[in-house]
Amino acid sequence: MPYTIHKQTLQPMDVQEIMVPEGAEMLSAREQFDHVCVWYRCNPTNRLQPRRLAIVGTGNPAPDESGRFLGTAALHGGQLMFHVFEQVRD
Repeated sequence: MPYTIHKQTLQPMDVQEIMVPEGAEMLSAREQFDHVCVWYRCNPTNRLQPRRLAIVGTGNPAPDESGRFLGTAALHGGQLMFHVFEQVRD
């Protein structure tokens, strides 16, 4: 099966897990319709696995293990800026 691009809307919380197909490649994070979203490339037939994401507002403490930066979402006309990281597990 060919790879496809998928999107998930994130919850407004500091750290969360989302379920994505195994081997998914996180591409980017940004706002869409006043929500923080992530896009990833995957084989949708692969079994699902959890991925841990952190959302950090500008000026707020970042987690010790920020991980790989995915992008910034500007909400409410740029009044709120959120930076999204994928936290890699060992």
